[in-house]
Amino acid sequence: MINRDLAREVKSLMPSRERDTDRNSPVSMWNEMDRLRGTPEETTVVILRTRGCSWYDFSSCSMCGYFNDVNTNISVDNLKVQIDRAYDFMERTRILKIFTSGSFLDQREVPEEAFNYFMKKMSDKVEKLLVESRTEYVTDKIMKKVKSYGVDTRIAIGVESSNDYVIKNMVNKGTTFSKFINAAKILKNNKMELRSYLLLKPPYMSEEGGVQDAIQSVKDCAPYSDDISVNPMNIQKNTLVEKLWKKGEYRPPWLWSVVRVLLETQNVKSDVISYPTGGDRERGAHNDDRNQEVVKLIFNASLNQDFRDLEDYYNRADKRKYMAHLKNEECLPIQYDLDSFIRKISAGSVKI
Repeated sequence: MINRDLAREVKSLMPSRERDTDRNSPVSMWNEMDRLRGTPEETTVVILRTRGCSWYDFSSCSMCGYFNDVNTNISVDNLKVQIDRAYDFMERTRILKIFTSGSFLDQREVPEEAFNYFMKKMSDKVEKLLVESRTEYVTDKIMKKVKSYGVDTRIAIGVESSNDYVIKNMVNKGTTFSKFINAAKILKNNKMELRSYLLLKPPYMSEEGGVQDAIQSVKDCAPYSDDISVNPMNIQKNTLVEKLWKKGEYRPPWLWSVVRVLLETQNVKSDVISYPTGGDRERGAHNDDRNQEVVKLIFNASLNQDFRDLEDYYNRADKRKYMAHLKNEECLPIQYDLDSFIRKISAGSVKI
């Protein structure tokens, strides 16, 4: 289920995967706070450098720039060295989120030998593990294999939206919501946990449309999910979203929109969280009057599942610019980011 014209456009913007990068080093490693065991805890995050998402062989998602970090020459031995480095990096934590440029459960990206090496090595140190995967790799066979190592594991799936029109014509995900539901049922049957990722404001969608889509998607995903992460769009390099953004035809969501989604879904039967990447920066979710306080309150509310301070701040804040933006968008046929576009022209970074 794809929009072939959209898929071709996305594919045309992707750079070559042939790169002279360090094949023995993960893309990045750091520690951050998350609540994978129901309370805020320091968590290690590792992004392994791999050959990339199998979906890249055909196209990619409209907002995803993770193909910028891949290397087609990664071998199993390279992955083992990266895994060793990740293991050594975990000095203070026992909780690990392991990411790749695609799906950790995809054997074309993480071959079975490397997967087994990872699970066996981490089983004596990791008490809670989160790995990402597309729906097609969530099978009974693979879940039973994951469980056989005795590591308490949560699977994260990028749903993006529960609306198949959005998935097909805006995200270019190459999947459907029904496939997510099937994967969720497989996880439940195997007594495994699920984190659902949703995208706030994909391209070709208005700000208000993005808010309403995210709210409905949270409600649709909640019966199947242990937690739901609302991910406001951030602008990644060599993507369709970046192309639109540079032309002034896309604006990342307002932080007020993130707040609205969290406040309107705080009572669903699943934890709802948001850790805005690039929050309060030009390429990430931001308000016109920059204020890190909003980002901090979003993080704290997500970590503690207590939204009272965030709601109080939102109710007291001056949101006239935000409301004007919502009203103006209703009168236009396209999204816009006029202020950002003018700044880019003034700086000479956009040719017209």
